[in-house]
Amino acid sequence: MKKLLILAVMLTTVLAGCGQKDNSTGTTNNSQGASGNKGTLTVGTSADFAPYEFHKIIDGKDTIVGFDIEIAKEIAKDAEAELKIEDMDFDSLLMALDTGKLDFVISGMNPTAERRESVDFSDIYYVGEQSVLVKKDAVGNFNSYNDLKGKKLGVQKGSLQEGIGQEVEGAQLTSLTKLPELIMELKTGRVDAVIVDKPVAEQYAATQNDITIATDVKFDLPEDETGYAIAVKKGNQELLAKINATIKRLNENGDIERFVVEANELVE
Repeated sequence: MKKLLILAVMLTTVLAGCGQKDNSTGTTNNSQGASGNKGTLTVGTSADFAPYEFHKIIDGKDTIVGFDIEIAKEIAKDAEAELKIEDMDFDSLLMALDTGKLDFVISGMNPTAERRESVDFSDIYYVGEQSVLVKKDAVGNFNSYNDLKGKKLGVQKGSLQEGIGQEVEGAQLTSLTKLPELIMELKTGRVDAVIVDKPVAEQYAATQNDITIATDVKFDLPEDETGYAIAVKKGNQELLAKINATIKRLNENGDIERFVVEANELVE
């Protein structure tokens, strides 16, 4: 009887073990997103850049929206994956991508040569223009690019605009991580102007009574520096190919331009 009891216990233990996952990884052999969930893609963005990505209360819930987000949703749909959105400071996005916390980044990001050293970029999905926001009562002081020289300029930290500001002769830069903070610096007079992407500038000018765009200030920049692309971890060619296929489809169908229009309509 003792032998039979021991054999029964051993058999029960073996069968129980067959129904368990390998807890050393907590996963199966199926591929997973950065979130650790099978069939999930995690996108990183800095949601303070309307109409690209921004927060909006929809049906009583704080929701991240924008045309970059719509593109990310299409990427996940084509990959038959669930999309998880991580909102973080712009200048921390590529580090999070490199450490595996994110699968890809879409955040109005320019594929500069410096960034290409650490990540891979998709094809360009949108080409932006640069604008300068100033207080309405000071717009007459900004009639050309030369009028930026020696001024106190606000730029988003880690952005293309920060690089542009660094090239302005004698400019005193204030680099902050969040655009609303830069707009407050402008409104309170701590900076004279803020350099920002044109669609973003148009939204602030439309919603703020005391600021406007200095339309006579122009920047002569090559398209490959003003275009926006999606970043993936270096060497992730499989995901990059899927992203490029989605971008191609969206461009051919005119969907990206539609996303831009719809995102602008969402901005209050």
